Amino acid sequence: MPYPKIYVDAMLLNWGDRLFHEPFWHAKASRRSRAAMRDEAARMRCQLARTLKRTPEVMVKITNKASSAQGIRAVRRHLRYISRNGRVDLEDQNGDKIVGIDALRDLTKTWQLGGWGIPDNSTRREVFNILLSMPPETNRQAVRDAARDFAALEFGDGRAYVFAAHDDEAHPHVHLSVQVRGPDGRRLNPRHKDLQRWREYFAEQLRAHGVDANATSRRTRGVTQRYPKPAVVHMMERGETPSFWRLLPTDVQREAGWVAHGGVFAAWREVAYAMATSGARGDREMAVEMAYFVGAMPVQRDRPVAERERITGPERLDRRVRGSDGRSNQVEPDVER
Repeated sequence: MPYPKIYVDAMLLNWGDRLFHEPFWHAKASRRSRAAMRDEAARMRCQLARTLKRTPEVMVKITNKASSAQGIRAVRRHLRYISRNGRVDLEDQNGDKIVGIDALRDLTKTWQLGGWGIPDNSTRREVFNILLSMPPETNRQAVRDAARDFAALEFGDGRAYVFAAHDDEAHPHVHLSVQVRGPDGRRLNPRHKDLQRWREYFAEQLRAHGVDANATSRRTRGVTQRYPKPAVVHMMERGETPSFWRLLPTDVQREAGWVAHGGVFAAWREVAYAMATSGARGDREMAVEMAYFVGAMPVQRDRPVAERERITGPERLDRRVRGSDGRSNQVEPDVER
């Protein structure tokens, strides 16, 4: 017998928030009104659908270490880099274009002397350099427009920033340089949860401009592979391997990864089970898709079979979704509600 829709929505938000949002954010579900829960559940279903069909993931990262963004000299070098020494137009927080090397010098001088100013030799970070990127074949104009809207949404409090879109590489991407100090003197201090929020905001703006984009964590997708940074890639191309970089994880690291993913598998299992008990055919179909999605996760393939089944392996998840008799919980179209 299908469960009431409000129960399914509550379970979906309770466990879906653990997959896609901050830990324990699901505690807010109990304080949502019924209308708010319905709207949030609809958005969660869209998020699940994007994840299950492996919608392209946005990339948002801070590209420079603190030492490379200290002092006006470092800022000047980076502005020259993202503008290709004046050959690529910059755009500031007011929508004004900075065109050419002379305008670039004026911008640097304004950042050095205007507002709170940027000293010649600073011991603190003065600018955050942020990279917004999408996979090849993504519409480049949409990436540029989405980056503009994202910057205005996140930093449009009077804080100075500029961005440049690079079209000379396969991945469409935008470099965004944001001054650390805002008009009130408060310093920007992003944490891990802020970076995830930035990814979600950027993905929202891309979707608003017609680009299908998603912003889920690697752990939610079961991805555990470590990717080398550009500096490591260049060293490896020269035949060198940094001592701190190991492509193959140790047994301890692998075990720690399995334990960390246990909560993710449990959340996927509970979301799938809740959707399988829904009276809506679309929910039940999505529950079956989740079983195959989790079964294809890289971490599931790496985990020993006994450990995988103990935690939530695809076979166990599939049994919960399909029922103890082996038949799918999907039913005929005439009982769809």
